[in-house]
Amino acid sequence: MIKVVHIAKPIAGVGVYVQLITSNINSEIFENVVLCNESDTIVDLVNDKNREIKRYHVNLLRSINPLKDIVCFIKIIKLLKKEKPNIIHCHSAKAGILGRLAGAYLGIPILYTPNAHSYLSSNNKFKKKIFKKIEKGFKILPSKILACSKSEYDRTIKELNYPKEKVLIWSNSIKDIRENIPDHFNYELPEKYICTIGRPSYQKNTELLIKAISLVKDTIEEIHLVIVGVGFYAPYLNKVEKLIKEKGLTNNITLIDFIDRNICLSILKKSKFFVSSSRYEGLPYAGIEALMLSKPCVLTNVDGNKDLIDDHLNGFLTNETSKDIADKIKRLYNDEAIIKEMSLASFRKFKTEFDIKKNMLQLEEIYKNNVKV
Repeated sequence: MIKVVHIAKPIAGVGVYVQLITSNINSEIFENVVLCNESDTIVDLVNDKNREIKRYHVNLLRSINPLKDIVCFIKIIKLLKKEKPNIIHCHSAKAGILGRLAGAYLGIPILYTPNAHSYLSSNNKFKKKIFKKIEKGFKILPSKILACSKSEYDRTIKELNYPKEKVLIWSNSIKDIRENIPDHFNYELPEKYICTIGRPSYQKNTELLIKAISLVKDTIEEIHLVIVGVGFYAPYLNKVEKLIKEKGLTNNITLIDFIDRNICLSILKKSKFFVSSSRYEGLPYAGIEALMLSKPCVLTNVDGNKDLIDDHLNGFLTNETSKDIADKIKRLYNDEAIIKEMSLASFRKFKTEFDIKKNMLQLEEIYKNNVKV
């Protein structure tokens, strides 16, 4: 039995990532243990036989707090000594720092999945520079980056100067759950709408999308955008609500709270297509879900997004400008022939590249090839 200890704050995309691994990997070969916060209970963590995954609570803070981070690090060391894993898999920035240091100290092989490198999340140039230097410095440790997309893999090598032998790739993947998605939901939405999923934040750049919708409305008065997932850790929500009122879009945009995934997918399923104005991504699950549901996509041409879209084949990649996003939305909105062609291409891409039933075997091989035996 190969024991994998995951160190993570399993919320949002990181939570989905950990949940999908633990519930799809072969539990007859792999045992999963998760170190996380007591408050991180948003996702269920079970194995492929629906048995609960062993979970330990550590105080893994999102922000930097030297004293609490040292206490957390010591607890991680103690738990790793207790569990004696064959491999450690760290997820996202803080877990990546503490987990890689702990693994190096104990001589345990380590994989680190950034799910978008942390320095991309800062709009402060000085902080971004510091975070980038820290990440570059970690390449001296005996750990490997397990990128979640081809664009994350390329950035790690080209921008952070990691040697190729220390960078692996396993693309974010999901189950094909179309049959489980309900046909109805308790939200009053217009017959035609487009959809985006993600909390208003610096990363998602929701304000840019709202500005684009304002431009679209000049041509398509009935345009309606549904933004799903605004209720959980949405630091820019007030900005977004204010901008919607300023642009006179109260009747053109619906904000929906953080909701059950199947209901979220039901809303996405009935939309005309999926849109995203993100500044960066690792490999967005919402985008993969859109492909699974045969949705064309209009996405900004940034890391993660560009792994999902073959431009003009299953959607459009745009510049990070409201005009370009608006132009692509208008081009697609009323062209049912293009929507039909792109829908078929989206589903083909999902089945070829992002179906976890096929891709999990790749991750199992990565774990096997990097374990301490």
